[in-house]
Amino acid sequence: MLAGGVWCDAAAPVPPSKPKQPPAAKTVKRAPSRDTLQLSPEAQARAEAMAHYAAGHLYELRREPERAIAEYEAALKLDPGQAELASKLGAEYLRRKQNDKALAVLTKAAAANPKRYEIQLLLGIAYQSVDKRDKAAAAYTVASKLDPLQIGPNQSLVGCYLRDQKVADSLKTLERAFAQKSEDARYWATLGDLYALTMRAPDAEKAARSVYKQKPKTDRAIECYEKAQKLAAEDLSVPFRLAGYYVMTSRPDEGIAIYKKLLEKRPDAIDVRERLAYAYAAKKEFTQGAAQIEEMVKRQPLNWQVYLLLGSFYEDSKMLDRAQANYEQALILNPKELQLYLRVARLQVAQKHPKEALQTLQRAKERFPVTARVPYFHGLIYSNMKDYPKAVEAFAQAEAMAKARKEDKELIDSSFYFYYGAAAERSGKFDLATQLFRQSITLNPENDEACNYLGYMFAEKNINLKEAEELVKRALRTQPKNGAFLDSLGWVYYRKGDYRKALQYVGEAARSDAAKEDATVFEHLADIYLKLGKKDLAREQLRKGLEIEPKNKSVAEKLKSLGGDAPQKKPAPPAAPANP
Repeated sequence: MLAGGVWCDAAAPVPPSKPKQPPAAKTVKRAPSRDTLQLSPEAQARAEAMAHYAAGHLYELRREPERAIAEYEAALKLDPGQAELASKLGAEYLRRKQNDKALAVLTKAAAANPKRYEIQLLLGIAYQSVDKRDKAAAAYTVASKLDPLQIGPNQSLVGCYLRDQKVADSLKTLERAFAQKSEDARYWATLGDLYALTMRAPDAEKAARSVYKQKPKTDRAIECYEKAQKLAAEDLSVPFRLAGYYVMTSRPDEGIAIYKKLLEKRPDAIDVRERLAYAYAAKKEFTQGAAQIEEMVKRQPLNWQVYLLLGSFYEDSKMLDRAQANYEQALILNPKELQLYLRVARLQVAQKHPKEALQTLQRAKERFPVTARVPYFHGLIYSNMKDYPKAVEAFAQAEAMAKARKEDKELIDSSFYFYYGAAAERSGKFDLATQLFRQSITLNPENDEACNYLGYMFAEKNINLKEAEELVKRALRTQPKNGAFLDSLGWVYYRKGDYRKALQYVGEAARSDAAKEDATVFEHLADIYLKLGKKDLAREQLRKGLEIEPKNKSVAEKLKSLGGDAPQKKPAPPAAPANP
C-alpha cells in the first residue's frame, strides 16, 4: 500500500540509504545553435509582459488584488501599447480613487491608442475626477465620435457642460446624439432624460434660441421617449419617465393619464401611485392625490413605508396634522426607524407642541442612545422654545457625539454650526458664538446667513467693523434684495459714522418684506434719523415699529423719550349682523 509517499510491505520498514550526491556540474560553453529561438528586444518585452499579465490574472482569480495590480503594472511598463490592459488598470485606479495614477496610465494609453473608445471614455472620467472639466469634455467628445451609438459619453458631456452652465453646448451635444440611428431603447430613453435635464437649467430657453435656427416642431424629450417606447413597448419605465416629464413641464393631465394606464397593468406599483399623487398635487387636487396613497394603505396595511409616504405627501401638501398621524402610525409599525421619531418631533414643533416633541425625542434617545441626531434635534427644539442655554448644551453634546461616531460626522456641517452659533449668541456667549459662526463659514463660505449673522454681531458690539462690512457684503452678493442683510450693512455704516450710507441701506430694508415682521429695522431707521437731526421722522419710524411689535419695550421707550405717543389700536370691524 502507499503510505506517506513510500512503498511499504508487512515487514519492518528499512530506512532508505542516503542518496549519493551528483557530481558537480561542469561549466560548458555552448555555441549558439542554429535552431535556438532568438527574440528581438521588443518581442522579449512582449513575452515578459504576457507572463506578468498571466500572473496578474492568476492573482486576481485567487483574490489577491494588490499582487494582481503589481503584475499588471509590470506588464504595462513592458508593453505600454496594450489598450485592454491600460483600460483594466485605469478603471481599477479610478475605482480605488487613485485618480492621479489613473490619469497617468490613461494619458499614455490614449496617446498610443488614439482611436480606442474605452480609453477615451475612461480618460474623460479620470479628468473629471480631478476637476479638469474642459479636458474631460474633450475626451468625452472624442469617445462619442469613435462610437456615436454609445450614449454614455454624451451623458457625461452634458453633466460637464451643465455644471459649467454651458447650456448651449449641452444642447448641441444632444442634437448630435439625436441625429444618430440607434435601435436601442435605452439610448433614446436616456437621451430623453438628458433633454429634460438640460431644459430645466437656468437660461435654457435663451440657449435654445441660440442653438436652433428654427425651433423644433415637437418637444425633443417627448420625441426621444416615444422612440424608446416603439423599440421596447413592454418596458414600462419609459412611459413612467414620460409621465414624469409631462408633470414637470406643467402638463399634469397628460402625466396623470399615463400613470392611470400604468396602474391598470401594475395596480400594486407604489412608485406609480406616489407619482400619480404628486401629479394631482401639482393641480392642487390634494384630496385625489391622497386617495391614491390611501389606496396603497388598503393594499398594504402593515407596510410602515406606505404610511411614511402618505405622511410625506400630507406634509408637502401642508396638511401637518394628517402628516403627523401617518408618521405616528408608521412608528407604531416600525419603532426601530429613527427618522420617524424625528419627523414626528419636527411636526409637533411646527404645530406649536414643543413639549410633546421633547417627549418624542426622549423615546428616541432611549432607543438610540449613541446617535448625535437626537441631541441635535433637541438643540433645534430648545431654540424654537427660546430656551437657548439648553439648546447650547444639546448642540455641544451632539457635536461631541458626532465627532466620536463616524456615522454621524456629516451632521456637523455648516448649518449645524450656524444653529449652534445662533443659540450661543442668544445665550450671551459672544466668544463661543463667534467661534461657531467662523466654523460655519469655513465649512461653507457661501453660507449667507452665517456671514450676515456674524457681521451683524460685530456691528452690535461695535467691533471688527471692517470685517463686519466684508461679511455682510459677501451675503448680499448672492441675495442683493434681502432686507435683513441690507439692514445689517446699514447698521455697520451707522457704527462707522457714515449715516448717509446707513440711511440708504436701512431705508431699502424698511421697504422690503423683512420689515413687515421686524420692528428692529424701523428702530435702526429712527436712530439714523436722530443722528441726522430729524426727530419727527424718527418718531414716525418708531410708531411703525410699534405697529408691528406692540410689546417691543426698546422701541416704546425710545418713542416715549422723544415725546411721542404709541400708535392707536385700529378699531375692530363691526360684527356681522345676525341671520334673520
